Amino acid sequence: MISINSITVSRGANPVVKGFSAEFEGGTITAIIGPNGYGKSTLLAAIAGDLPLTSGAIKLDGKDLKSYQISELARLRSVVLQQPAFNLAFTVQEVLAMARSAGSTLASENAAIAQLAINDLVDRKVTQLSGGEKQRVAIALAIAVSAPVLLLDEPLAAQDVESTKRIIELLKSEAKAGKTIILVAHVPESELNWCDQIIKDF
Repeated sequence: MISINSITVSRGANPVVKGFSAEFEGGTITAIIGPNGYGKSTLLAAIAGDLPLTSGAIKLDGKDLKSYQISELARLRSVVLQQPAFNLAFTVQEVLAMARSAGSTLASENAAIAQLAINDLVDRKVTQLSGGEKQRVAIALAIAVSAPVLLLDEPLAAQDVESTKRIIELLKSEAKAGKTIILVAHVPESELNWCDQIIKDF
């Protein structure tokens, strides 16, 4: 479970998230929505522990997020950025293998590859992939780690219809297995009926 108690998060001198509180249970999918510049990605980065809080507290499994070591967080939560930074010319298979220090295995990597239907990408250099392909690789990487918390920034952006359906079904399956899933979405609320909770006021 993730518990957020009255957090304020600032970018420079400007508060972006102000006095926000919420709880996220295991086995649920939450979508954070709002217009561009609203602070969705800022809130997600704070939940990931990648952005300091101006005030308030975030607890993961009853323990303050600030008290976790980076190596511990890597095993507890996986983060998928909107624009994954794959800057070195490794193959997809090599990139997936790099997550083994965070808990992935060859079996979990192969399962993620199959679930996202990216078998045709495994021998390609990540630097040569399209934006949507890179995003699917990043999701596979996050799934392979098998962390109990999955945080995704616009995972459906740059995806075609079939890939979108596949990602949604995968996230529903991961939630059914007990994971806490929080994602940023830039789509109408009516298109998120597969989520358990929608946050739009923070």
